[in-house]
Amino acid sequence: MSWLLWCVLIAITVEIIIQYCIMRAAYPVLFAPMPDRFNLIGTLSQLPENDDRIQIRNVKFPTMDGLTLHGFIATPTNTLPKGVILFCHPFKSTGRIALFQCQGLLNAGFAVFAFDFRNHGESDTDPRYQSIHWLSQYELNDTRSAIQYLRTQPELSVLPLGMLGMSRGAGTALAVAAKDPEIQFVACEGAFLNEELFLDHAIRWGERFLPPLFIQIVPTSEVIRAFRIMIWYSQRRQGCRYINLKPRVKGLKNRNLLFFTGEKDQSVVPRMTQLIVKRIPDAHITVCSLPGAIHNAGRFAQLEKFDSTLIDFFSRMVESSSPVKELEFSKRMTAPVDPLSSKRSA
Repeated sequence: MSWLLWCVLIAITVEIIIQYCIMRAAYPVLFAPMPDRFNLIGTLSQLPENDDRIQIRNVKFPTMDGLTLHGFIATPTNTLPKGVILFCHPFKSTGRIALFQCQGLLNAGFAVFAFDFRNHGESDTDPRYQSIHWLSQYELNDTRSAIQYLRTQPELSVLPLGMLGMSRGAGTALAVAAKDPEIQFVACEGAFLNEELFLDHAIRWGERFLPPLFIQIVPTSEVIRAFRIMIWYSQRRQGCRYINLKPRVKGLKNRNLLFFTGEKDQSVVPRMTQLIVKRIPDAHITVCSLPGAIHNAGRFAQLEKFDSTLIDFFSRMVESSSPVKELEFSKRMTAPVDPLSSKRSA
């Protein structure tokens, strides 16, 4: 056997050993829960039991693949909404947390439309899909179905539409808006790119369980290659296709974007936001850093700053909306409304 063949065999063996070590150490990162996930459901206790300023109508609508999703539309009681905000909740939560996250927007006169993704809350469970915190095509499909439903609502379809997403929901909002030119304003908290987040977590995970020398000598390209192999396997296991947000965010050119980052967020470190921002050309981007905030807890840690920044951001959306839409909305709002079509709730 020639020396060249021996070199090739040795190189292949070394590559297999490196990939095996990386995957054994890093594969749990794909499924490990965010270490500082905030108890978002608990934030609902922050709302008054009876808030006469907010009117809530529970709704349900079909997805493109035959499931039924549940959600609600919240509007200010005694005033016409300025605009409507579609809220995308994070993994292992429900759309109900929008009542806390969007409380400032509701008080400022915006309507909020929130729903439960499939496999969450009251929405149908998809037996083909085991959801985790990585963004898949199913979250995008659910959100597009929500937008289609929203456009069937006469009182809301003529309002300027913005999106607010958290963590996996942030990626959903960015990906959907990138393909929908009507959505010009998107706000995010804890947004991330899959590959970069995995690399960040894998390195930190590896520093705990692997020899320092191994981490120093293994090129980043080997870790990324291992990640792609694991993603391929994980997609088959979870019954989905993960969304690579990196090329999609280029479609947000010339949009208005707001990114909230928690200074103490160890799940999605603030640097993850910068990796997204530098990939979006000519966008109008605001990055709001929230001192003391961990993952998904920006409003809890900095309520006044969070609300005022969000209200100012979406107020610009209202100011830039078409006067024709405002006129059409006023005409529709003066039409008779079935008093039984909505209910008031806390």
